[in-house]
Amino acid sequence: MLLWTSILKSLKFSSSLANLSLFEAQSLRSLRIEAENHNRSHVHSLLVKKIKHSAKNGSFEETLHLHRLLRASTADSNRLPFVHVLKACGGLSALHEGLSIHALIIKAGLHGQLSFANSLIELYADLAHLEGARQVFDDMPQRNIVSWNLMMAAYAACGQPLSSLIFYALMNNKGIDLDAVGLKIILPICGEVEALELGKSIHARLLHSGLSGIRDLATSTLVFYEKCGDLGAARKVFGEMPNRDVVSWNAMITAYSHARKFKPALELFAQMLAQGIKPSIPSLLLALQACTNLSGLQLGKVFHGLIIRIGFYADISINGLLVDMYSKCGELRSACGVFMEITRGNVSSWSCMINGLGIHGHLKESLMLFFAMLKKGIEADDICFLLLISSCSHLGMVKEGLKVLYYMTLQFQIEPKEEHWASVVDLIGRAGWIDEAVRLLNEMTLNPNSSLLGSFLGACKIHGKEDVGKMIGDWLIQGRCNIPGFYKLLVSINAGNDEWDEVIKLREVIEERRLKGNSGASLIEVRRSW
Repeated sequence: MLLWTSILKSLKFSSSLANLSLFEAQSLRSLRIEAENHNRSHVHSLLVKKIKHSAKNGSFEETLHLHRLLRASTADSNRLPFVHVLKACGGLSALHEGLSIHALIIKAGLHGQLSFANSLIELYADLAHLEGARQVFDDMPQRNIVSWNLMMAAYAACGQPLSSLIFYALMNNKGIDLDAVGLKIILPICGEVEALELGKSIHARLLHSGLSGIRDLATSTLVFYEKCGDLGAARKVFGEMPNRDVVSWNAMITAYSHARKFKPALELFAQMLAQGIKPSIPSLLLALQACTNLSGLQLGKVFHGLIIRIGFYADISINGLLVDMYSKCGELRSACGVFMEITRGNVSSWSCMINGLGIHGHLKESLMLFFAMLKKGIEADDICFLLLISSCSHLGMVKEGLKVLYYMTLQFQIEPKEEHWASVVDLIGRAGWIDEAVRLLNEMTLNPNSSLLGSFLGACKIHGKEDVGKMIGDWLIQGRCNIPGFYKLLVSINAGNDEWDEVIKLREVIEERRLKGNSGASLIEVRRSW
């Protein structure tokens, strides 16, 4: 009901030409002069052609400007190119303009036409106005597969993947089969909610229909299996793809990276290069991240050379990851060199350098760089503050870390997330301020998560506060925490106090929940050739 009230208000607004800007009014006068010298229909056709062209090229502001001129020059709403104007409204997130166009469509009696209704669904989806999209869908006298696909995609884009799956079930009940576009939409949604069996059934339908050879659909299937954690199935889909493009290769490399199999990810990247596929920016970002995680400095330098050679060196995201890679691989000087050559940095690239200085123990310089960033007019985000607090924690700078937290909340009005609180608890816990950490946990507006409690548990062990540590351990067990390292800490605390009955109980919990941690390891590079 709220949607129609808004549309009625917009109908009144759209009937007035008083909202034209001075520039638009001057343009309208020029058009009227041209109309007097030429056929009026010629001017109308010219404007419609320009609207379609600007919308196709993504010049949405120009599209709306031209539409206002066209609307002011004709009283016939049936002759207005609504589909293209609605696309511009969605691209600019222009809700008021979109409601105005919707009002005009209703006034012209065109809202029952399939193309206009579908465009309206797409508009409201772009505006994250699910109520509006659903109301248009429900009121459609007839629908086609595009209508259903648009609603499924709308729910997914607005963070409601389960509603998308419900829509898919409705389609099945009505005997409507997914087309290639619908399959491309639904498979990633299945992956997002880890609906493995449903996704497998859709994959089987793909194979049966003969659509599995379509590259985009095969890539979507690969992504589905990767999100469900079935790396073997993802690899099988990738191996069976008849023709792969850089997007397909990136999807498989991403699958290995998410599974923390960085060496196979780099080997796959090398295979892609060997087959003559030019890497894209996402390809190089994945390769640099893998090098960073493997401490592969020499290979990272090779990729740095490749980036320069193929002309991606000016990309901000790549430069940021180069700074991060050199910092974490121990070459702070090279990181500084890359950072100094960045001409137009953003908060991400500055954060990488701030973090690089922090992890190498240069907290003073890290803070100086942070304020230099602010002086340049670059707004700090929550990740930048998290990196600063983490640096303070590792260096034992409690007062500085708390100042950063207060600066973030009071000056920048950024609400701390769980990660920030975990770093702060780690910060004061490492310094032995256990009572203050307990007070902070009690005063938190968020419920402590496993990461935060685990940080505190480690601090309790370091400073001999076993009684508090056991209390935290009970919270973790009752919350069914499944992180093996925390249970190892609890076993260590209880064994240190000769409380062997508790150790046996903990080992039974570990066995019951099938928790198995990875052994700690350090990586060094010794004349590695790739």
